[in-house]
Amino acid sequence: MTKRQLTLPVPLIDVNRCTGCGLCVRVCPTNALIMRDGIAIVANPQACIYAGHCERIYPVQAISRPFQIMLSREEENSVKSMFYPDWQEKVVFSPGGPQPQILAENEKLKVIIGSLEVGQKIPAHPEALAVYHFLEGTGWMIVDDERYPVRPGATVITAEGAKRGVEAETRLVFLATRIA
Repeated sequence: MTKRQLTLPVPLIDVNRCTGCGLCVRVCPTNALIMRDGIAIVANPQACIYAGHCERIYPVQAISRPFQIMLSREEENSVKSMFYPDWQEKVVFSPGGPQPQILAENEKLKVIIGSLEVGQKIPAHPEALAVYHFLEGTGWMIVDDERYPVRPGATVITAEGAKRGVEAETRLVFLATRIA
């Protein structure tokens, strides 16, 4: 996936309202604004990152930014449809510890199949909003120090930033879907 260059709208200055105070020029972090003949102008529009400082500091609302609609192609924000006829083929058990396998991933979503041998653990760690669905085995899901017993069919939804971990009593397999 390639990143596209964004073109941000530059501030519009109402010359009838501009008092020539120069405050907007002083707070501009990129020097996109200058004073010319007692009026603020956008002299370097390609440098403007529109941090909004100029609009917020202006005492008479002489600076505004036009509304901009951003369109993106669907393939940049979506995951291709995928079919896994047998999730067991994706599972990797390792005596060395968890070996999660990524099933799908983009900037907003990540789906993994995780597996733990008897006695293995995933230490509690904070993470994004996520859904865990247990496919095989028994164990514990720990969310912010609360312990939930898990077995096939159990589903645990964790809030963004919640600390979560997993402990296996038997061989344990789960799907984890992280949502950014």
